[in-house]
Amino acid sequence: MIRWPALAACVVLSAAPPAAVLPETVVQKQVDAYNAHDLNAFAACYAQDIEFRTMAGAVNPEKGLAALKKGYGELFKNYPSLRVKILKRITQGAFVIDQEQAEGMGPNPITVTAIYEVSEGRIVRVWFIEG
Repeated sequence: MIRWPALAACVVLSAAPPAAVLPETVVQKQVDAYNAHDLNAFAACYAQDIEFRTMAGAVNPEKGLAALKKGYGELFKNYPSLRVKILKRITQGAFVIDQEQAEGMGPNPITVTAIYEVSEGRIVRVWFIEG
């Protein structure tokens, strides 16, 4: 026989909100979706009003999920062997910094550093350092 206080405790415990998703988990999830060319899973990692920025602070005028889906959808379509691997990763608070190497866009890999800012389980801003 279940006692009411025990049942109430079970209900309270099961109704607890899920633990916060770590920024590194969100960023890795988008890397995995990128490599799978799963546009919907990739976009689900980003906030509705996602912004891509330069290190000088300029915001790409094409922002938001619609622009992200359009741009990355074309990228996945045009480069079916495109993959990225993480060479180095640093995490601190809401930020994840990845040195990434993309292959499949040409004869030579492209190395870029991406700084992701994560809030409420979604990537809200990305800065790219190319060179």
